[in-house]
Amino acid sequence: MAIKFGDNLKRIRSEKNISQADLADLIGMHATHISRYERNISLPSIEVLKKMAEKLNVSTDELLYGTQEDKVKGKLQDNELLTMFNKAQTLRKDDLHCIKNMLNAYILKTDLQQKLIAS
Repeated sequence: MAIKFGDNLKRIRSEKNISQADLADLIGMHATHISRYERNISLPSIEVLKKMAEKLNVSTDELLYGTQEDKVKGKLQDNELLTMFNKAQTLRKDDLHCIKNMLNAYILKTDLQQKLIAS
């Protein structure tokens, strides 16, 4: 399930301990608008989105699409592979480089096999 803008806004606002009313005051609008955004009933204009991102000290990208981890989870369906990738990021740089090279080699091999079959 894709994370929606309102869910991102609510999470970020809550993490920063800012109430809906406080955020509304900071960007010059009524708190009911913030509530509507967080309930995914409506979306802000680009100008309002920029103001929210500035006041919450995050990128507009994070407000719209979530964290990098949220984006990866939305694209990567295999939870075991996601766990492996997360663990791999903690390895030494040369070990991580080795893993990337092995993946590249395997993907290249698979691509070549598919092209040979298609010929």
